[in-house]
Amino acid sequence: MNITIREIHIKVAQHMMQPNMEIEHSTVRNIVTQMNTGEEKTSVILSMLAVNLSSSSSSLVRIVVLKSLFPTNYQSLRCKLGGLLYRRIFPFACRRDMNFNTVQINQIFKRVQEGLLNCDIILTSPEDILSFDLLTIDKYRRNEFDIGRSMLTVQRWLKKYVRDVLDESDEILHVKYQLIYTVDGVAKRWKTIQTILEFVKKHAADISKCFYENVCYKLSERKSTFPQFRLQSNYRYADKPIILSFILETHSSVEYLVHKFPRLDIQVFLIIRDLLSSEVLLVAFTNRYRVNYGVKPSSSFNRL
Repeated sequence: MNITIREIHIKVAQHMMQPNMEIEHSTVRNIVTQMNTGEEKTSVILSMLAVNLSSSSSSLVRIVVLKSLFPTNYQSLRCKLGGLLYRRIFPFACRRDMNFNTVQINQIFKRVQEGLLNCDIILTSPEDILSFDLLTIDKYRRNEFDIGRSMLTVQRWLKKYVRDVLDESDEILHVKYQLIYTVDGVAKRWKTIQTILEFVKKHAADISKCFYENVCYKLSERKSTFPQFRLQSNYRYADKPIILSFILETHSSVEYLVHKFPRLDIQVFLIIRDLLSSEVLLVAFTNRYRVNYGVKPSSSFNRL
């Protein structure tokens, strides 16, 4: 088969092949590049990245694609890399209903280790990665510790050696593909978040009047919907003396509260600390939809 590599393809690929750049005295290890539709990101640049990054046995390339594009990407990579360069493309699929045993997990582990030595390339999807992670947790919850330890060993090995290349990263990095697995205090978790958001909804109009230059606010037409509310400047929660020191100090230990408060109250404190001190709520109201995403190179950016 024929393949045409243009100058723009080479520039983009070289830029992404060398992510260890020094910016503001910090090393950038991740690269996000946005290109227009039809510029052959998947068919050309993705293949170039996969070949280059898998040329040494120091990293195993794992290409993560959307589930709907999995068959198309598999055929394309197999033709270009398998047919021209004799590189093996092997898919990694996993579902929550799969009941792995120790022998099967060891076979998977052996296969990925061989892939590292043979410069093979893994093709998978976000759902498959999350399913494998959740299955590991399920094994421990079911007291199947031997299988759980084997799966955890595979996860840790992949985390150490895998180099991920994301196609359609704006979709793959969406919050719906993040690992969310509630264990204890499920009802408290959602009720606490909803209560805080109700307070935001209740006081949003007053906040916008007091800080109209720093707040974007638009009342919703229906009472059941949340108003448009976005903070356009950063507020420091450390300036709010009414918030407890435990909620403010993310590194403070929970041991000081164990003998003073009930367990459910401590869970509420932790949830509020995640929303406020970890600035989850701030980021949610600061970012603009489909605009603010990707890696922020500033070394002073330490949220989340």
